Formats: sequence, structure tokens, C-alpha cells
Amino acid sequence: MHHIEAILIRGSRLTAFLGALFLLLVAGLSVADILVRQITGRPIHGAHDTAALLTIVIVAACFPAGLMERRQIKVTLIEAFVGPLANRIMRIIGELATGFMFLCIAWFLTQHAIKVSGRAEVSMILHWPVGPWWWAAAVLFWACIPAQLYVIIAEIMGRAPAAEEV
Repeated sequence: MHHIEAILIRGSRLTAFLGALFLLLVAGLSVADILVRQITGRPIHGAHDTAALLTIVIVAACFPAGLMERRQIKVTLIEAFVGPLANRIMRIIGELATGFMFLCIAWFLTQHAIKVSGRAEVSMILHWPVGPWWWAAAVLFWACIPAQLYVIIAEIMGRAPAAEEV
């Protein structure tokens, strides 16, 4: 099981790293757009379209790593008042609910990608097709499903979150 975990963590971290690189690209583009506006009085043609489309993928790219590393916000108020078995059951229920939520998001994004692709929607300035960007986000959210399934199984088996050195 450790081998599967290592593969999932490496893949999800690579995806998050690429998302972070795209985020830096969007930040650089925003700074350049501001400077060009100040100097010329006009924005960089298509900067807004590019940033908006990249942001869809950037956000989706970070979720698989967050799931694998179990870095979601968890409310542990009741933990002090109930026993270890009740805590474990609540963690399993929480992981199942998280998995269900990501399944719903992946399904919704797929439906949205189908809709915008079918209508051949394009970005406002550059007239780039937006469908492929939504498909990329949908694929990244579908990648969350095996990651969360692993986390659910690990939680049922009582395995702690992955170590930082993986």
C-alpha cells in the first residue's frame, strides 16, 4: 500500500507544482499588464482571457495533492468528548463525504465542459475555445477520485497521513 501511496503523492505533487508554475505565470502576466497599462494606457491584448482560463486549471491542479496529504480543514471540536472509536468513525464519514463532494464536482465540471464545448464557446478577447480548459479542470477533478479513494481506504485501515519525506 505504501508503493501506491508514493505514486499517488508524487503524481499529485507534480500536478500541484505545475499548477503553481501557471500561477506564477498569471502573476507575472498581471504585473506586466499593470506596467504596460501605466506606460501605454492600454492593457496587454488578451491578458485577462489568458489569466481567467489558466486560473481554472490552476485551482483544479492543486486539489489532488491536498487530498493525498489530507490537508483539508477539519473541525475537531467533538474529538475531546468522545472515544477513539467514535473519532475514527467520524474521520471515515468525513473522508466519505469529501469523496462524494469531489465526485459531484467532477461530474458537474464534466457536464459544464460538455455544454461549453457543444456550444463552441470562446473567450471574450482572444476567441480561444474555453471547452478544453474546462475539460482539463474536469480531468484534474476526476484525478481526485482515486486519490480520495486511497485516503478513505487508508483511514478505514487506520493508516496515518503520508510522511512529509515521500
